[in-house]
Amino acid sequence: MGILDRVVLSLYALALTIISFLTLLVTFGWREPVEWASTIMMSSSGRTTVGVMSALIFLAGIRFIYYAFKRMPDQAVIHDGSMGEVRISLVAVRSLVSRVVSKIPGVRDVKTRVYLSKDKTGIRVALDVKAALDANLPELSDKIQKAAAGYVQDIVGVAVESVKVTVSDISMDSRR
Repeated sequence: MGILDRVVLSLYALALTIISFLTLLVTFGWREPVEWASTIMMSSSGRTTVGVMSALIFLAGIRFIYYAFKRMPDQAVIHDGSMGEVRISLVAVRSLVSRVVSKIPGVRDVKTRVYLSKDKTGIRVALDVKAALDANLPELSDKIQKAAAGYVQDIVGVAVESVKVTVSDISMDSRR
């Protein structure tokens, strides 16, 4: 979901929250919102404004319903084998990368994200690593990049375009 959709969703939620709150107040006996609505609907400019706002809210709702039921494209690496197509999901690749990186000495925790490249011929890997206190970070990052890229190439058979390593935290724990 893009930034524009997030802004529209926020405005949509705000509008529905205000409308439902005013409706709730009317059910408790407060009549002023009904009088305001009646006054606004008496003028042609008021009807036009309410009509445009209602149409925008309606269209935003239709858009979000569409997104709710839209099927996401399969996120998988595809190989053509001798007996047909072989699909390896990015979730499986992520698990493999997490497993190999977590075994490297100096790595305390790893969060892995895997993306298909734009031309869908390779993958990109992004890692958030929690490193040991005594780890040499440049060496550790280099080991992580080489291990992740090599493992994916050997096991999955897919080229790794990039492995981005972010050391997000240093662990005070002295294990491993």
